[in-house]
Amino acid sequence: MAERIILVAEDDASIRTALHDLLSAHGYGVLCAKDGEEAARHLLTREVDLVLLDLNMPKVSGYQLLRLIARESPALPRIILTAHGEESQRVKGLESGADDYVVKPFSPAELLARIGAVLRRTADRQVPAARALVFPGGVLEPASHSVRMRDGTQISLRDKEYELFHYLLAHPGRIIPQEELLLRIWGSRSRASETRTVAVTLARLRDKIGEDAASRIVNVRGRGYKWNDHA
Repeated sequence: MAERIILVAEDDASIRTALHDLLSAHGYGVLCAKDGEEAARHLLTREVDLVLLDLNMPKVSGYQLLRLIARESPALPRIILTAHGEESQRVKGLESGADDYVVKPFSPAELLARIGAVLRRTADRQVPAARALVFPGGVLEPASHSVRMRDGTQISLRDKEYELFHYLLAHPGRIIPQEELLLRIWGSRSRASETRTVAVTLARLRDKIGEDAASRIVNVRGRGYKWNDHA
């Protein structure tokens, strides 16, 4: 079985180190983040099987991370860490989409048991079906992986062209690094500077979707690409 990867988002260095050592010793791969901003970056650019997060973190809070996960990776299991006596935080965390919680100071045996239980319980969790997305000049249709233009013309897209277009349309206005596109769409951790995969696929896509829509896919030099709703 492939190694399960757990993202540990915890600003207390001693707790973060203890979690890293515990999880590594029990066969998990571990990514660590010292604040919510670093955790969000991992979530958007790395493959993760479960998130273990503190709710009170600097830069981006645990609640904000839960909302990010619900939007970007709704099938991803998440367990929150809370201090003893913070019942209101636990309730709010669960209401924000957490699957379970562990109270600090935690028992290693209990934490491992809860992780195992959440992973088993969420193994068959389904990601919601993609929805049709309207763009200037047409509609991107998930059922057929095609574009239906305003004049009724149906244009078939290759799988990666469709997935790339859908990802851009689903995140309007956000600059998406090439590394994120490579991971989310091609499952590759290759550095964008080492491949022209994204650029070549985008060039083919632009040729198919019409001049107006093509002009809204903006290359932000050195940072990535974005879909501009207000071109």
